[in-house]
Amino acid sequence: MSWIIEESNDASSAINVQGNTVTCQKEDFYGSPINVLWKDPADKSGLYYWQIEFLQLDKQGNASVGLTTQDHFKAGYAIKSMEYNGNLADGSAFLVGSFGDRIKQGDNIGILLNLTDSEMKVHLFLNGQPLGLAFHVQAPFSISVINVVVSFSANGEATIIRLKQVPTSLDRQEEQFNGIEGHWKLVDYPQHSDCTGYHFHLFKKGGMDNNVYSLSTRVINTMNSILCHDPSTNQWQSQSGMSTMMGGDQESMRKEGVISELTNGITGVELQGQKLVITSNGNQVKLERYTPEPPQTYTKNVFAREY
Repeated sequence: MSWIIEESNDASSAINVQGNTVTCQKEDFYGSPINVLWKDPADKSGLYYWQIEFLQLDKQGNASVGLTTQDHFKAGYAIKSMEYNGNLADGSAFLVGSFGDRIKQGDNIGILLNLTDSEMKVHLFLNGQPLGLAFHVQAPFSISVINVVVSFSANGEATIIRLKQVPTSLDRQEEQFNGIEGHWKLVDYPQHSDCTGYHFHLFKKGGMDNNVYSLSTRVINTMNSILCHDPSTNQWQSQSGMSTMMGGDQESMRKEGVISELTNGITGVELQGQKLVITSNGNQVKLERYTPEPPQTYTKNVFAREY
């Protein structure tokens, strides 16, 4: 068992390996990921379970883990792999969005491969919690040897182990939320009754301040904002954040303007029973909890360019 480093000038100077630990340290900008393969192959039918722990990872960057073959292990975005980075990807192209949280320092990612002559299943785990079936490829496929790959798009350090004992709980668990955090559906907007049904996602923003929240929603574009709560006055203030810039039909863009005005004008957020009441621009709207559909398993063979 050993690490194999991609063939590139960046990797030769940035990567340092010691046993089952790999460190990536690069002084300048990451124009493309730096890939390292852990040569501990899955080369016959059976269950294979690896855990990759990120001992260090810069906050401003990203990393991914996945499975690839020796033939498809390439430098940068030329690699083909069944990859998890929060989303599912093939090493360069996006496949399934929001499969889990973006990888950060301290995270432990589990990869369970169930390999048979008829199919290949890949289950993922984040810090011991099952994310569910990520990739499911059915025969025929000409894949003989599978290895774990780690890709760094920021400075970091990761260690890998393979465990004989495999997880038995494989299905994603429904999220549980307390207080105002969670997934909400707009159900009552008296001033704009045709603008209900939109989904909002409200969570505490990572950091030291427990009174700062991130709020996101989508009509045509995904709109993100920051909500700041002052406990001494129970006042809320909304700060505009990032938004995508896609266009749409006139009616949809009108509704997006209404929802944008709602999120930008928030001055109050209160939990009333099972509903969330938001005060914005002097008006009140009501939202109720909902459970998002789980992300879909990717069923095409990334190594065969089926997509």
